[in-house]
Order: sequence, then C-alpha cells, then structure tokens
Amino acid sequence: MDAFISYRRDGGYAVARLVYEFLNKENISAFLDLEELRAGPFNEKLYAAIDDCENFLAILPAHALDRCVNEDDWVRLEIEHALNQKKNIIPIFVTGFEFPDNMPSSIQALKYFNGVQMSREYFDASMRKIVSMLKNVKRDGKSLLLDRHDDVRYYYDEDEQEKHRLRTEDALLSRYEMPIVKKLLEGKEDVVCLDVNVLNPKRAYQRFDYPEVSKVIALTYNEDVAEVGNRDRENENVRFFTTQFEANDFEDQLESCLDEMGVDGVDFVCLSMAIMDFKKPFRVLQAIQSYLNEDAVMIVRDIDDGAVFAYPDKNGYFKKMQSFYIHNKYSGFRYTGRQVYSFVRKMEPRSICLERYGVNTSDMSRRDKKALFECWFSFIPNDFSRMLREDSACAIAKEAVEFCNEHYDELNEEFFSSETLFSSGYVIYSVKF
Repeated sequence: MDAFISYRRDGGYAVARLVYEFLNKENISAFLDLEELRAGPFNEKLYAAIDDCENFLAILPAHALDRCVNEDDWVRLEIEHALNQKKNIIPIFVTGFEFPDNMPSSIQALKYFNGVQMSREYFDASMRKIVSMLKNVKRDGKSLLLDRHDDVRYYYDEDEQEKHRLRTEDALLSRYEMPIVKKLLEGKEDVVCLDVNVLNPKRAYQRFDYPEVSKVIALTYNEDVAEVGNRDRENENVRFFTTQFEANDFEDQLESCLDEMGVDGVDFVCLSMAIMDFKKPFRVLQAIQSYLNEDAVMIVRDIDDGAVFAYPDKNGYFKKMQSFYIHNKYSGFRYTGRQVYSFVRKMEPRSICLERYGVNTSDMSRRDKKALFECWFSFIPNDFSRMLREDSACAIAKEAVEFCNEHYDELNEEFFSSETLFSSGYVIYSVKF
C-alpha cells in the first residue's frame, strides 16, 4: 500500500472517503478501514497496515484530536505508531480544526509536519498538493513524481516563451515589492541578504541595490542562472550559488554558502515564488531560520488563485481559463499564498503583515496590463500544448488548447476593456523577527 488514511468517524469519514476515492482513481493504493471494526485483535491489523505504507494521511476535522488525551484512543494510537515508525506524515486540515492545548506529548510532533488545508471548493487542487507530498509512490512501473527539475515549470529552463514570461512577471511585481523592501531596510546597516529561488540574475542585482546592503547571497536551482549571475556581476559582494532547497543537506549547503561569503548569518530574506513549489516548505524555512540574525526581516511573494476574479465576465471566459489552472502539471501548487501565514507563523516572528492580496488592473497603465495578461494567461496555451504533445489522448489538454485557439483573442479583448476589473492572485507578505 502507498498510503494509510487515519480519521475519526465523527466529522472525518466523508473527507477520508473522498481522499480514498481520489487516490484510487489515480492508481495510488490506500488503506481505509471502518472505525467500528477497531476492536480487540484488529489493532494488530491496523499497525501492520501502517507499517506497510510509506505515507500516513491524518484527516483532521474540528475536534479530531480532543479525545487523544485518552491513552487507548485509536486516532492517538495510529499517530503514535506512525511517528515511531518514521512514516511520511501529511496532516489534512478540514475547516474548523485547531490543535488542542492538551495534546499528549507522544503526538506533539504532529504540529510540525507540513500539512494541507482541505478545501471542498478546490478539492482537486488540495489533492494535487497531497499527491505531490507522497513519497515512494509508483504507478505503471514509473515513479509518480518526476525529478524536480522536470515537474516544476518555474525551474524548467528550456522553454524560451516561459523564460520570457517569468522575466516579465518579475519586472512587473518588482514595482509592488520594491517599496516594501525599502521600508524593511530603513534604519539598517551592513545588511546581508539571502535571495531564495533566483530565476533572473539581473533582478537579483536590482532587488538589493541599496546603500544599506553589504552582501547578497543568491540561491538558484539553475546552474545557467548561477553561471550568468557570477559572470556578469559588477560587485564581488554579490554571489550566486546553485543549490537543492529540499535536499536533506540543504542546511549544510546554506552554511557553506555563508562561509564562502564570510558571514555567520543573514539579515534579510527574499522568498519569491518559492514556497508554492516546495514539497516541504517548513523544513526549508527551518533551515533558513537557523541562520537568521537578530532583527532579521523577510519578504515573501507567492500565489493564491482564490484571490483571482474578473468582473464583468459576461461570456465566462475568465472563469473557464481559471478552471484549467489546477490541471496544469507544470505550474506548482497555486493556493500556497493562503498557507504562507501558517508556515511563517511557526517560525515565531515578531510580526507578519499581508502587504498585498491580489494585484489588480484598476490603477494600471496599459503597459502593465499587457504584462499582467502575459504573466497570468500565456502559460495556459503553452503548457497544455506541451501536455498534449506528451499525451495526445489527454482530454483536459485537448479542451484547454481548443478553448485557447477559439477564445484567447476574445479574452485578451475583454481584459483590456475599460469595463473589466481583473485581480490576479499574487500575494506579498513582510515578516519581522
């Protein structure tokens, strides 16, 4: 079995069943028992089922852990066993859930696993995130998850159209980020900056071109970005490093980068469109937190498709285009923006401020609107055309390509209409430690 689904029948069974059916549809084997069978010797079967599964999915509706104060509570026993066996634990948070204050020490560690907020409205997107977090799952003899360089479009650097879109996106959003960066740097001196997930060396130079900044450590997945960045830099105090953020030794890699720059810690961190593609965001944040200096600050930019709307959408073109997002296997998890707060909150900062929730066209020049349209829509025909080339029988790819061929120009025309207000899902946070 690939996954064990743990749930409490009161409030958890419906979600557990939906998760089970989704995984089965994806040819991912899952164990789901009926709670009323949990008696007597059946516990040994449950423990054996957990042992047999690499992944442990904990369905957590409101009050799911309240009865865990009882030593013989089945949910508690299952979680304890999964923790003891070092399973890949994925909490699935249902609306209304909160960790109780009186959790037994034996399951306290559950709080520190990266989980998924289950949304009925965006169920498929929630399940895509869950599937992306599974370990050692195989379908049809092939690994379910491709190598990160292949399955995440933000680091796929062979597509010239996509590279142009990302550069356009970075330039557009910098106009909203730069005032925040300037504000966070006020009153500081000799600031050491860590730029995480760099895709464009030029923007890394510009982002921290302030007298308060003394050194910039720019981290990237892409070797070409690092090579170009180090070749073209005009200042020795800016250095580019290639790293794997989710490697087991990422913290050691980060320490090595700091050593090469001759610093012990960092004062400013920029996480730009990074968290959405991390399978274990909190582990990456923990590694970064290990090297934060006192009074460090952070800026986080990410995406939440829940912030997207167009009005009026007379023909439903915007709604239809947005419906394709969750089926795009190259675009990462596009609801991370709403999860950033909970991830960063675990780092115990002094303050977190949601500086911007959605970037909209109400005050944009025509040039900026053109850039936003390219950023938010051009990847759909591009990515689904690629998906169709890879699998000519893919129904959703066919539908997306046909829709774009027929209506993309009309969508463009509506977008630029003076009557239309479009809000994209870019979110920006500032954090102070």
